[in-house]
Amino acid sequence: MALKPLKDIPEWWELCERYRYDIYAFAVEALGVEPTWQQELLFKSIAFDGSRTSVASGHGTGKTASSGIVALWHLLFFDESIMLFTAPQIGQLKKQVWKEISINLDRLRQGPLGWLAEYVGYQSELVYIKGYKEKWYVFAKTAPKHQPTNIAGMHGDNYMVWIDEACGVDDAVMDVVLGALTHEDNRAVMTSQPAKSSGMFYDTHHKLSHRVGGDWISLVFNGEESPLVSKKSIREQLLKYGSREDPQYQIRVLGRFPDRLDEFLVSMRQAEECYVGTSIFDDHKFGYVITVDVGGGVGRDDSVIAVSKVLGEAQWGDRARRVEVVDIPLCKNKDNIDELFGVINECINYYPNALLVVDDNGAGKGLGQKLKNNGIFYIPVYWGGACFNNENRKQYVNKRAQAYVCLGRAISQGRFKLKTKKHSVKFKEQIIHIPYAFDDQSRYKIKSKEEMRREGIKSPDLGDAFAFLFLENVHYTEAYDTIDQIDDTPEGQEQADKASRFAKLREAAKEM
Repeated sequence: MALKPLKDIPEWWELCERYRYDIYAFAVEALGVEPTWQQELLFKSIAFDGSRTSVASGHGTGKTASSGIVALWHLLFFDESIMLFTAPQIGQLKKQVWKEISINLDRLRQGPLGWLAEYVGYQSELVYIKGYKEKWYVFAKTAPKHQPTNIAGMHGDNYMVWIDEACGVDDAVMDVVLGALTHEDNRAVMTSQPAKSSGMFYDTHHKLSHRVGGDWISLVFNGEESPLVSKKSIREQLLKYGSREDPQYQIRVLGRFPDRLDEFLVSMRQAEECYVGTSIFDDHKFGYVITVDVGGGVGRDDSVIAVSKVLGEAQWGDRARRVEVVDIPLCKNKDNIDELFGVINECINYYPNALLVVDDNGAGKGLGQKLKNNGIFYIPVYWGGACFNNENRKQYVNKRAQAYVCLGRAISQGRFKLKTKKHSVKFKEQIIHIPYAFDDQSRYKIKSKEEMRREGIKSPDLGDAFAFLFLENVHYTEAYDTIDQIDDTPEGQEQADKASRFAKLREAAKEM
């Protein structure tokens, strides 16, 4: 039996009067959903004609679930309405939103307004009102930043746009999307993690916010305050990021624009504290790692060889990686392969079970080949590519960002120490000038060396050698209890004596 046109049904008009300006009531009465207080705020901000709402949110606060409810509400109670969803990654958005629409359509079907669900057509590209498919629907579309007009052409009395991951939408595309809101009752919603300190989304929470007389109702969904985010999850995130001041914690949990956006990973105070105290103690079963960054020769970058004690394999928690740099046997503006090879060979012979990590790209190719020809195994560094670990892929643009951010966290948490004063001035100057930012997916990114040079920042060669220690694939082997002493200098003899004394003390402790 054919459905009677929806607009010809008196009961539908009565429902429009009941729910057209009350999304919360629709969710509770028609869908059987109990929205959180944050979702209720969102619904109230959207409901009135001509609304402009911008939500900066942490993860898991119910944004996507809300979008499915709002989409169905707008479709059902505004005649011949059109709603556009857009985002930089439109495939993922559509998959999530269409899933939420489907879930809520099932809820509607099982509730007191089940008959209304029969009027909704559901397709992979379109959700629409039956009998009005060409002019009453919800759809998703995006446009590349160099072709923003691809998303143009939508206008109408009951038109609404929902822009997800709004931080990542180019301003040119944003101008086209928002420029289509030409009627007084048109609505717009932006949702995003607050990863950028510029652009339209940022402005809606600052100079365009209702708090300073602007048109945009700016909401902040703090994960710590959300009934949907467990206390256990919050504790895990705090452990993961180290503190509430960590930029990613502020973005991903607090839904807050970070206090330190587009700045540097490490402060001078933190750099100076690297020379104070200890991170690996005598009873720790550490391993040795030798890291090598090959410079470009005279007038360019330095070549660096660093030897470090390493303990732990995680980014956070009890097994978070700890490092003590015990020596920097080479740091010079020279790329003599034979000299580099000789120093590496000495270190391998001196430090038991040492793992060798070498950047054998570019200037390092010759050294890498010489090491291979001599049967010396090493871990190569290719840190321009994506991370191996899926969780890391969500947090870091590439391996370089992962390594440097983990180094920065280790420094701030006292897990990275230098036990040698060699090149201390150069280290501090380099490590406090590692600029970072976030991409449109709230992932860390470190500026390339070319970008740094254009800004007058020298290549952080010591920083690179230390960051290698935090790469995903750098796994150490425990060192022997003592070191075969081949260094007959006073410093070397002192180190051997200390190792011997410690071994005797440990044996005595076992007998007690």
